[in-house]
Amino acid sequence: MKKQTCNRHPEAGKFIATCSGCTQELYNIEQANRALAAEAHAALASIGAIPGTRVLSITRIRTTMVISTANPNPRAAFPYAVDSFRLPTTEESDPDQVDPYPAGEWILVDQIGNHSRSDVDDMLRNAFGYLADLGLVTDLDLMDLAA
Repeated sequence: MKKQTCNRHPEAGKFIATCSGCTQELYNIEQANRALAAEAHAALASIGAIPGTRVLSITRIRTTMVISTANPNPRAAFPYAVDSFRLPTTEESDPDQVDPYPAGEWILVDQIGNHSRSDVDDMLRNAFGYLADLGLVTDLDLMDLAA
């Protein structure tokens, strides 16, 4: 007889191997991660990321996204980079503007690069600090991120 595998969902029953609630939660997390990865790759493509670039981390805070990457390609200026993006405001994407940004298209805010993997954490801290200086993220957002 199989025992219940999920203590969080007692309704799972003692004869099933997995909890349907946890299975759904895992599916939802996987779908959210795929959507975030697609957004990150679209943002990187918009700035002409070199093929072969590998995403190390993606952090999205409201209308901003910070992506760290590694690129072994010798054409890359730096093998490790952190790119910061933001979404355009409604005013910036207003079609009545002279040169509006497409709604939902990521705008590059800042780029940081270095030659050592050990510098990526410092580059990420600098990127989030710069977004905070610009008022695009708050100290509370950054505290939630650190938790």
